[in-house]
Amino acid sequence: MTARPTTAELVHAGIRRCSTARCAATDRFQRKAITATQWRTTLAGLHVREARWWGVLARAAVTDYAIPTVFLYAVYTAEGAALREAAHWADSARDHARTAAAAAATRVA
Repeated sequence: MTARPTTAELVHAGIRRCSTARCAATDRFQRKAITATQWRTTLAGLHVREARWWGVLARAAVTDYAIPTVFLYAVYTAEGAALREAAHWADSARDHARTAAAAAATRVA
């Protein structure tokens, strides 16, 4: 019988998967398999997913009084950073889509 993974192990695996998926999305973009808007949208979604993983760790850690406060601060900081990155990439995707649509309209006219 195998031991059940800890919350920290599950979170670590989830964050690693997000990082791997971001690398894969960048590779697809560089090969021109996806558009710049799709790439940016994908990165935004993956950063949101990473922030959710940090939230899982925060909820588990806050109930464990043996965890130092500085650890909680680091987890909340990482969650906030992931959410800021998600907002950045979502804004970037919207800007790029708007610019691409304007350029297409100019070519047609």
